[in-house]
Amino acid sequence: MSYRDCLACKETGTKPKRGQGLRLVFDPRTTMPGPPTLEGRGLGAEFMAARVYALGLKEQQDDYELSREHLLVACWWAGSYGPRRFKKVWKEWAQVAGWHLWYGCIQIPDPPISDTGSR
Repeated sequence: MSYRDCLACKETGTKPKRGQGLRLVFDPRTTMPGPPTLEGRGLGAEFMAARVYALGLKEQQDDYELSREHLLVACWWAGSYGPRRFKKVWKEWAQVAGWHLWYGCIQIPDPPISDTGSR
């Protein structure tokens, strides 16, 4: 399977966009027990998702020098498996994002942010 096979893009008629295939990892040297971290970065997925929800995706890309894909993966995890507050606001978004990420595609809309966010 490759990003070109993205069924979510085929269903919506959009063109797939290739991601780097970033992963979340559980690293006992970094956090144990706790949420996963962004592979190679040591930043907690829950921490980054909270920052994205409060301030927006673009701001976190600039502040932490992360790719959009890093933040999408963190937000997907929070919306699917994270704390209840993220599941409540990102559940539907995370279901759509999960299908794209499964195929290595990052043609995903930004996750919703707080009403008090900076956008």
